[in-house]
Amino acid sequence: MRRLPTPPLWLFGLFEAVQAVLATALLVGVPVLGSSLARNGQDFAPQSAAEFAAQVWLVIHAAPLNLAEGGDSNWFHLVPLGFTIVPFLLAWRAGRRLAQGAYPTQLWQGLLAFSLAYAAAGVATAHYGIGDPGTLVWAGVAPGLLVGIGSLAGCYAEARSATRMIGVDLEAAVEGLSERLKWAFAYLWAVLRGGVVAAVAAVGLSAALLIGWLGWRWMEVANAYQQIDAGILGGAGLTLLHLSLAPNLLLWTLAYSTGAGFSMGAGNTVSPLETELGAVPAVPVLAALPDQVYEYSLAALALPVVAGFIAGWWLMREGENHFDDWCQLKLKLRPVSVTVSTLTLGLLTGVTAAALLIGPLWLSHVSLGLGAMNDIGPHAGITALLLGGWVAVGTALGYSLTAAAKEWTPRRGTKGRTTEDDDAEEESFSAAAKP
Repeated sequence: MRRLPTPPLWLFGLFEAVQAVLATALLVGVPVLGSSLARNGQDFAPQSAAEFAAQVWLVIHAAPLNLAEGGDSNWFHLVPLGFTIVPFLLAWRAGRRLAQGAYPTQLWQGLLAFSLAYAAAGVATAHYGIGDPGTLVWAGVAPGLLVGIGSLAGCYAEARSATRMIGVDLEAAVEGLSERLKWAFAYLWAVLRGGVVAAVAAVGLSAALLIGWLGWRWMEVANAYQQIDAGILGGAGLTLLHLSLAPNLLLWTLAYSTGAGFSMGAGNTVSPLETELGAVPAVPVLAALPDQVYEYSLAALALPVVAGFIAGWWLMREGENHFDDWCQLKLKLRPVSVTVSTLTLGLLTGVTAAALLIGPLWLSHVSLGLGAMNDIGPHAGITALLLGGWVAVGTALGYSLTAAAKEWTPRRGTKGRTTEDDDAEEESFSAAAKP
């Protein structure tokens, strides 16, 4: 029996894109069309409902919409991150499936076809739902970039190494480097992981603050629900809106904890240093916003410092601070060398954490395209800058205090290592560092 030829990988990528587009279209279209039919009854307009569903599809894919009226440009940009995770996870699944059936040197064919096909679907959706030329561009870029990143993450999750993804033996390339470069890469890898620890800790602590604050002011949220009186369908819609905006609110809380705060429209600022809150959109959860600076508001600034402290503790226990070894060799005074290496470690960890979170912070910003409501949410650049500074301070403190505590405890080997192994490694580093 003759064996059929294997289809090209780009065809698999196209098939995965069609599946993902249909899945997201159903997840958006069915609720939108159903609620419109229930609300309008005999006056139901299928075309208007379908256009609105297309606009919602674009919104959850992070595409800004130009809602032009009378020739003016009114950009609506709201990324409900709680819903945006759905196409990201579908792309992640597609990336894993493509990695399972591809050689490393061919993987780019499936990923490129998947991303381009999804971007084309975004352009077609925008053409049907809006038709604005500027929106058409973003409707291709935003969904394509979103699913491209998701599929790459899925590929890495399946391959478990960058080597299998790109077909290059990175381990062999690293082995061919000098000892200095090996230690430099080990140090940078430790800093990168430390920055991830700091970013995750900052988000986790912000989540705890948000949950505690909502629990404290739940009565204001309940009263806002009652005042809106949206009915059963409206109440369900508001609840879904809250769930979709939960990651956005979490990032706003993170911005609050850095001191940068966030805006609720032109002239409305919410931060632990200054709060001027006026009219806000009719969303019940926003009734829990702090309307003044409380006596304990400044305590929120401790959260990113604590996150950095956790990263410093982790770096002391798990990281490889070869830069400290180099400083100790070049700067003979130990107090000077340890100060320089610790401050550098804190600075690099803070920069890494800020770089990891500046993108999500930018996506959490909202523009409703209505005058003062064009500025809702944090300023990503300022927030990331302050976050990096607080994390740097916390990392330096955590690393220093953990090192001091370690000096006061009996010296023991880590993971089977003995003090003789550590001394041998230090002698090897000293020999490699000599010109």
